Amino acid sequence: MVTKIIKNSYLKGKPPVGYSDFKNLREQELYYVDKSLLIEKIWENSSQVLLIPRPRRFGKTLNLSMLRYFFEKTEDSNASLFEGLLITKNTEIMDSQGKYPLIYLTFKDIKENSWEDCIEKLKLLISMELRRHTHLFEKNLYAEEVRQHALLLNHDAGKSLCEQSLFLLMQWINRATGSKIIVLIDEYDTPIHAGHQYGYYDEIILFMRNLLSGAFKDNSYLKKGVITGILRVSKESIFTGLNNIEVHSILSSEFDQEFGFTETEIEKILTDFKVENPQEIKDWYNGYIFGKHVIYNPWSILNYLNRKERLFQPFWLDSSSNDIVRDLIMKGPISLRENVETLLRGESICSALIENVVLRDIAASEENIWSLLTFSGYLKPVFSYQEDSLSVYKLSIPNREVSIFYRQTIQHWLTQQIGDQLLQKLLKALLKEDISSFEQYLSEMVTTVLSYHDTSAPDPERVYHAFVLGLLVNLSSKYQVRSNREAGYGRYDVMLIPKNPKQIGFIFEFKKVDQKYDKTPKTAMKSALKQISDKEYAFDLRQAEVEKILGIGIVVHNKKVWVQSVEL
Repeated sequence: MVTKIIKNSYLKGKPPVGYSDFKNLREQELYYVDKSLLIEKIWENSSQVLLIPRPRRFGKTLNLSMLRYFFEKTEDSNASLFEGLLITKNTEIMDSQGKYPLIYLTFKDIKENSWEDCIEKLKLLISMELRRHTHLFEKNLYAEEVRQHALLLNHDAGKSLCEQSLFLLMQWINRATGSKIIVLIDEYDTPIHAGHQYGYYDEIILFMRNLLSGAFKDNSYLKKGVITGILRVSKESIFTGLNNIEVHSILSSEFDQEFGFTETEIEKILTDFKVENPQEIKDWYNGYIFGKHVIYNPWSILNYLNRKERLFQPFWLDSSSNDIVRDLIMKGPISLRENVETLLRGESICSALIENVVLRDIAASEENIWSLLTFSGYLKPVFSYQEDSLSVYKLSIPNREVSIFYRQTIQHWLTQQIGDQLLQKLLKALLKEDISSFEQYLSEMVTTVLSYHDTSAPDPERVYHAFVLGLLVNLSSKYQVRSNREAGYGRYDVMLIPKNPKQIGFIFEFKKVDQKYDKTPKTAMKSALKQISDKEYAFDLRQAEVEKILGIGIVVHNKKVWVQSVEL
């Protein structure tokens, strides 16, 4: 029997914002970027189980839903859903359409704040999938299996039986149908992230390990398995013993065009929707690198197209909480925030990337944190070089949307430490050329935020440089904030280039009081201001036709700060 697609002229051709069910999307005739060749790639891949981690909102659930409607044997045929799609040109693959029993579980909504609530939601999820298949095998169950089935169906099963549920369901389906089963697991790590955040990490890791092992480890009933998530959680903690699993992260060239929009797809989308500002689209939502391809954020693109006013907004950032990654940056060492400030200047940092993430140990090293940020979609990786067994990548912020996250994180950290009111006073004093007040507010902040250990280091000016730079990033709407760039006859510390040349431009130079060389605050300040002038650091500002330029000398000794200025 063939299902007739219900036409809906009102929705035809509109962006499918929030649609994760492939059948619903196709029946409503919403705009669809054809990703159907994923079916071919999955089917022709020799690995029995595939794990494909991708950032959130990059089409994982929709793609797995497409696989489900393609392969699953149902009373009503779903073949019409694929009419006009690229996959229909592969007649051999089309012979497999609608031929297999299929188990589909999505964990995307399991984000409970306690283990008790989590296990109850897991029981409900298992029960719903069990109920979907019960008609196939309920007459073929043995007495003990009838009892197990009833417990699972009624949410009364214990944890151990729940962990066996996928294996039992596959066994029962296979016995009744004689067919091997396709298993699709969507967003497997969502409850793991919740467990890490709310204190039941050990419980959920053990549960998911046993549940997935039952489905995928040495299971003769399995035809093919596909798992999606955000991270590749370490094999030691969840995929123990699964030798038949092949992982394709964003660093892999396999499946690098199937999640998110490619540049070719974007060109067609922008033409179809008559968008005339492709460069702005690129600046805001482009910049991801999956394998060998440049990828656009599909969630943000579709939301942008769906708004009548067509205003650029951080749609992806607003689609979910960013608290975990924000906390990692805020609680990390000062060197981590220094690197974030480097990223905010449009520069890159280098780091090895750890694909096997152990969430429990995520804060143990900066490499772990950069890896989490990269695989979660907050950084763009470009391969740099091989170091022993590790691959080192140049990491950068992919686009303007994601840069908002980093600016907000630094702002949030500063606000927590010193209060927004004091920060605004400092910035206002600077823009008014009230250097005496600027020095006073900066001294208050240093006393509150920086430790004696930071400021008594051999190179305290580096610490102050990073700290002040973090403060000045808050002027990004009015200024280009640059650091450690060549200008004139040297490299300045920090420069603020006004977007309006009628506003003041600033150059900052940091010096320490070095008693070893008989430097006093006065001589250090003289050296700082002289260096700004002699090295002609103002060259870039003059090239930008900035009308007024101020050189700012900042001299530091332990937790004492002196600030003076000179007009250039």
